[in-house]
Amino acid sequence: MQPADRAEIEGNDLAQATMSIVDRIRPHLATIAAAVGAVLVGFAGWTIFSSQQASEKADSWDACLSALSAGDVAKLRDVSGRYPNTPAATWSQILLADGALAEGCRMAFVDKQRGREQCQVAADLYAGVLAQRPADLAGERAAFGLAKAREALGQLDLARQGYETLAAEHADGPLRSVAEERAKAIARPVVAGWYDWFDAHDVKPEPTPDPATPAGGAAERLLPGAGG
Repeated sequence: MQPADRAEIEGNDLAQATMSIVDRIRPHLATIAAAVGAVLVGFAGWTIFSSQQASEKADSWDACLSALSAGDVAKLRDVSGRYPNTPAATWSQILLADGALAEGCRMAFVDKQRGREQCQVAADLYAGVLAQRPADLAGERAAFGLAKAREALGQLDLARQGYETLAAEHADGPLRSVAEERAKAIARPVVAGWYDWFDAHDVKPEPTPDPATPAGGAAERLLPGAGG
């Protein structure tokens, strides 16, 4: 048999095998086409969804950084509401908590009640962030902030536990050594004694003078000879 004849026969066999396969799948062509179409539609939908997510993530960071640079608390709150479940929203909540804690610590020496209220706001914000189980640095920052807020509120046992948990769960984190130091510090009797002393003193703001009261006040006017 000549090579040309052999090639022709093999070609015919291949053609027959191919047509046999085509005949088998011909009844299922509509189903196959529908399945391929569904896959393509799903891929297109996922591509659009991913693109939208990337765009939303970029927008959320732009809004967060803009609010931070402006020092605008209302805009930071807006980021949390407009872009839920994004890293920018998580950090906006942490920044809001940081601001409330700083204000609470400052007010504690001027108006203790208002200071405690702000520290409690901070503690609630940090706890809300931790409830979302954020990863890495955001989780570490929220845990550290919550421990600080509890320390500022005089809840020393809870604060110490928070610092110790942070040090254990974030052994490689940047706040581990600070947390360990704070845990040891508030465990010392002298530190606990200071917090007890401070808690026993109710600091209130100076009363605002009544604009209608003349200089010297009512007491001066009641003194003999006062007013001429």
